Amino acid sequence: MVFALLVGVAGLAFHVRNNQPISLDYFAGHLALDLSWVVVAALVIGALLGIAAMGVTVLGLRHEVRRLARRCERAEREVTSLRSLQLRNGG
Repeated sequence: MVFALLVGVAGLAFHVRNNQPISLDYFAGHLALDLSWVVVAALVIGALLGIAAMGVTVLGLRHEVRRLARRCERAEREVTSLRSLQLRNGG
């Protein structure tokens, strides 16, 4: 909560100090915006791309955890059956 408040205050201070208009030229035309809004948009887009990249990694890791859990369960069943076989054989 405190961190979010500090980020908000820092963002407001940045906006007040950097509110001069800039012109963005791109293939389809150009757009005039305040510098602070361009920086905020870049930060938001970067955060969203980072979350998306992290989400792909997390999904892969979840799949790996499920695969390893099944493998562990099979190994535990095998160990249990080998122990019972050994006891039946007088081992």
